[in-house]
Amino acid sequence: MMERPTLGRTGLKVSRIGLGAAQHGRSDIPDAHVEKVLNLALDLGINFIDTAPSYGRSEERIGRFLSRRKDEFTIATKCGCYGDLTEGEYCIDYSRKAILEGLEESRRRLKVELIDILQFHGLPPPELLEEAFEVLFEVKEKGLVRFVGISADGPKAAAFAGKPTGKLDAAEIARRWHVDTWQFTYNIISQEAAEELIPVLKEEGMGTIVKRPLSNVVWRFEGRPEGDFLGRPWERAREMPLEEIAGDMPLTEFALRFVLSHPGVDVALVGTIREEHLREDVGYAEKGPLSEEEVRRARDTFLGMFGT
Repeated sequence: MMERPTLGRTGLKVSRIGLGAAQHGRSDIPDAHVEKVLNLALDLGINFIDTAPSYGRSEERIGRFLSRRKDEFTIATKCGCYGDLTEGEYCIDYSRKAILEGLEESRRRLKVELIDILQFHGLPPPELLEEAFEVLFEVKEKGLVRFVGISADGPKAAAFAGKPTGKLDAAEIARRWHVDTWQFTYNIISQEAAEELIPVLKEEGMGTIVKRPLSNVVWRFEGRPEGDFLGRPWERAREMPLEEIAGDMPLTEFALRFVLSHPGVDVALVGTIREEHLREDVGYAEKGPLSEEEVRRARDTFLGMFGT
């Protein structure tokens, strides 16, 4: 049975593994398969699902296939990015109108009156920062959402992923606007958040949600994937002695348990659409944290090669 820590100051008890439902919105994956995987996640004890209006048919499928089980899980969705990221077609809009209309559409698709967590899908542009946060806290005060959060990386992690944040610093924003949760990248290949973000988030009492805890398993690719989003982690995975770090443990297990071993991490999102991988990930989480020596080995290797 997975642990269920409290998600920051929200009071929500969440499973250590959550389901990142981006792939579950892909139109090339049959409805029947998505329905099976979504229900399997709940059957395995996962009680946290993260989605977004820009994840294709994800919200609609969650609403259609899990509405009868809504009391079994926490749903987190997003605002600010619309369209279909699974097809590479999307737009960014953090205007008041877009956030309010997007929220209503998400409630309709998810078949809920009250969304548990509404998150910014990235950081709003500087010229809309004040307006966007005003609307985000307003919908919480009006009771349309229970909690509000942000999905965004710190400057070093964002730059590594090929998505520089410019003048916006996630840690500074976390100190200024006291949202309830924060979602960010943290994995064995990209450990920047351990220094530049997690300490601030825990200091502010925010719930911490890790995306890409397995770095999209980039080490499985023989050649460099196109683009920086997967290409840069692939290059780093080739540089790091990952198999040596993992020792006798399967690399995927070591990588996931490494993330869950950080005391500042509440829940880690796995985005698999395959039943066997979902079962494996839950099984890894149920084994608990790595030893201090194993964590130190992975941490020291990263710091020695790439710094903070």
